[in-house]
Amino acid sequence: MSDLRYDAGWQYHGVRVVRLENARLLIDVMPDLGGRILRWIDKRRDCDWLWQHPRIAPAVLPAGSDYDANFSGGWDELFPCCTACVHGGEVYPDHGEYWTRPCAWEVLEGDRELTLHLRAEGTVTPTRMERRITLAAGSPAVRIRYRIEHLGRHPFDYLWATHPALAVRPGDRLILPAGAGRVASPGMGRMPAGAADFIWPTVTGDDGRPVDLSRIPQACGGPGYEMVYLTELHAGWYALLRPGDRCGFGLAFDRGVFRCLWLFVSLGGWRGLHLAIVEPATGHPVDLAEAAGAGTCSRMQPGEVLETAITAVVFDDREAVGGISPDGSVS
Repeated sequence: MSDLRYDAGWQYHGVRVVRLENARLLIDVMPDLGGRILRWIDKRRDCDWLWQHPRIAPAVLPAGSDYDANFSGGWDELFPCCTACVHGGEVYPDHGEYWTRPCAWEVLEGDRELTLHLRAEGTVTPTRMERRITLAAGSPAVRIRYRIEHLGRHPFDYLWATHPALAVRPGDRLILPAGAGRVASPGMGRMPAGAADFIWPTVTGDDGRPVDLSRIPQACGGPGYEMVYLTELHAGWYALLRPGDRCGFGLAFDRGVFRCLWLFVSLGGWRGLHLAIVEPATGHPVDLAEAAGAGTCSRMQPGEVLETAITAVVFDDREAVGGISPDGSVS
């Protein structure tokens, strides 16, 4: 008998939830909030690896809403931009257009897997985004397949970042196979006052001392948040490791599409919140107009279809991680 099941008959704070579940995982998705993944629970440990805002509940919002003022947590897709900006004669909304778009959805049932198929169309860009979130019986890994189609007649520049907000604890480690990095938030948190390049994971802090960005510390790192771009990836994966519990959460992604990682960390200095967001992204910096000027964004042609996939996995019995493969195997 299969351990797979789904439930689409309930709401959370008035927002519809579709729950996918097997013996190992429980995943809650909100189709009316752009297909936001609200929870990613390892049932073996009763641990939700996605962060939830302690004071802001999820809500259906109009297009163009302010993201940070309404950021309730979970995992969003940011396309075709991250920050609000004007570029190419167009006004782009904060954190992109899809996080406020309601998705049509259906659950496809197979013999040994469930797939939640989500689809929506942009308000600013003439695009259609589809996601297929597939959970297999007994598996700790989930495959997310993406398809973005350009429906219009003119090319446009874009940034795309997949944006899981992770619930971190002191002692956790961020295992990122990265080389070069650049400080994106000079003077905030523990970051130096000026723009600086560094070699992951160590940056020289505002007090002149080295800061290991791979370790989540016990104490607050200072006011504000910390953000860096990791632009030299050796492989397409990362992991959040909890050494004391010998467990973690990881992503494997296509480095040909997501060419860099954005790392955002708040250690209590930004609005009293503790979280890390490790975002596979197609380019940098977060401002689309700046990225276009630097030639570091991507460009979509009429009729183009972009397809890629991400695998997310929870794992046990690990004090170190050397890699995560596209099928979710952890080495």
